[in-house]
Amino acid sequence: MFSNTIVGTVAHLKVVEHDGEFLAVTLYVKDKSNSQCSIKFNNNNGLLTAYNNGTLVVGQQLILTQWEVRINSIRTHYTKDNALVPLKYPEISLVRVYAVIGALPMAKQTAALAAAEVEPVIDELPF
Repeated sequence: MFSNTIVGTVAHLKVVEHDGEFLAVTLYVKDKSNSQCSIKFNNNNGLLTAYNNGTLVVGQQLILTQWEVRINSIRTHYTKDNALVPLKYPEISLVRVYAVIGALPMAKQTAALAAAEVEPVIDELPF
């Protein structure tokens, strides 16, 4: 499903306290057949510091390498009213992730900027 590198978009970031402080990260990733899944992992060093500094934000690109990555679990369904319901985006939980911060999210256009029309300026050309 993935090549040696996983490139995803940060969907959710949350600082969690459990035997110390760590950052819970959820990425949305598309594979080569354009199917989408979510990847979840925890980080307590570089990404946590980047999040606390405001350097890591939702919508930003993260690049994961598979050098020492281990799949902890794969979840495709959940139980609701004693019936299995498929998840919209299957979840893969990873451990021992090495992540590199990628591109920032694209800036949204403001309504005023999008609504403003630019009129062409026609200058007389000397011949």
